[in-house]
Amino acid sequence: MARRHETRIAQVPFGGDMAGSGSARTRRPGAGRLIGFALAGVLALGAGFAAGGGGFAVAAPAFAGEAHELGPKTLGAVRETPVEAPAAEPVRTCSIEDVASAGAALDFHGVVVDTQSGETVYERKATDAVPTASVMKLLTTTAAIEVLGPDFRIPTRVYAGSEPGSVVIVGGGDVTLASTDTGAASYYSGATATLADLAAQTRTAWANDPSLSGTALTQVLVDESAFSGAEWQPSWSQADRTDGYISPISALMVDGGRQDPASLVSPRTEDPSGAAAAAFATRLGASTTGANGSAPDGAKLLGEVWSQPVSELVHYALIDSDNNVAEMLARLVAIEQGVGTDFGAIQDSTSKALTTLGLDTSGLVLADGSGLSADNRVPPELVAELLQTISQPDVAASQLLDDLPASGQTGTLQSRLTPLGVPQGAITAKTGWINEVYGLAGYLTAADGSRLTFAFFVVGAVTPANRDALDTIAARTYSCGASLANW
Repeated sequence: MARRHETRIAQVPFGGDMAGSGSARTRRPGAGRLIGFALAGVLALGAGFAAGGGGFAVAAPAFAGEAHELGPKTLGAVRETPVEAPAAEPVRTCSIEDVASAGAALDFHGVVVDTQSGETVYERKATDAVPTASVMKLLTTTAAIEVLGPDFRIPTRVYAGSEPGSVVIVGGGDVTLASTDTGAASYYSGATATLADLAAQTRTAWANDPSLSGTALTQVLVDESAFSGAEWQPSWSQADRTDGYISPISALMVDGGRQDPASLVSPRTEDPSGAAAAAFATRLGASTTGANGSAPDGAKLLGEVWSQPVSELVHYALIDSDNNVAEMLARLVAIEQGVGTDFGAIQDSTSKALTTLGLDTSGLVLADGSGLSADNRVPPELVAELLQTISQPDVAASQLLDDLPASGQTGTLQSRLTPLGVPQGAITAKTGWINEVYGLAGYLTAADGSRLTFAFFVVGAVTPANRDALDTIAARTYSCGASLANW
């Protein structure tokens, strides 16, 4: 989540065999459970469970004409009906309910799914919509990959202005545009768009154009009209800006609005476009900056730079929980869909993108793209369904699995979970924290080798002790593995 200092180091991907060949885009009912053949069940208990109940639960198929009851619901099975003989169901005797109901867990909401079969093996208030904190970024980045595509890049352009000696810098929404010299330290270390490059192109084009070269370049105008409406979400806390987690959202800014371009967490400007224009004017040697303007029809393009592709930008949003990048992506998804250009468009645009993946978005309330707003509401079950869906290799957003923080290794989980006995990399998940909730949602390879998908939220007026309770629940789930019981 955004409200902590988080260090970026190389990401270690989640295990590559978590997804099977089936489709998880639509909900399928679980396999029917056989209630006849008592002798066969006894034999399975004696022979199959003696080995400790390891492996995945796969229900036996019902025979025609046999009475049977409906099995557990599924959240998008990743694998179709096995072609080999089904294995015996594991003995589910391991519970997380004591830690989930502990006082430090506050109002706990959660769900655990067998990643391979899609069976829901544990749920507690999983259909109740809750604040998400930065777990919201799973929704935002999935929508960005699916709608914009992994190769989408964001331009920043400069045009000759209508007034003599003026240029107009037009923001396209790239919050990673760097104010630093090429090669200088920047948090966005992979940024391909820099003011230095843009200014050099502009000066060269100006000098080489006979209609411009005889006039001194004196004025920088700003066009930030790609985004509209309020730059600050009303439900955000101003402390998030002064503490260094987000700036007002503008189509033109540099360094994510940071005062210190090299720091992940740095106090942010109140005027992103003004700060960007001033930095650009300094590069050009222009004397006046910041007035709003627009390029006249047919204006000469003097320079343009392009952001990293979306496939790289999502890394900042997930591994380090960068809020500005998440808000940028949410806004660009809305623009690409023609839904709108302000905060209000995010509800419809992100929901629309997730619906195309077969997800039921009727319970969503989306106030922003980063999760900083306490007004966001998402059911944990939907988060688990989303995670199941993107675990399939044929879904474009499956690339996001490589950008999730890993226990004891990377991003916002670099120092978490391993002190509780979870091995490095055994859990890969998106973290989240605002004053109203701690969240953790992702995948784990349990102690017994089973693969589980989970979404956990500790809801209430949280303190660090409540984050510890959340981590304890995740660690217990890792220990239980395939024997996790729904009680």
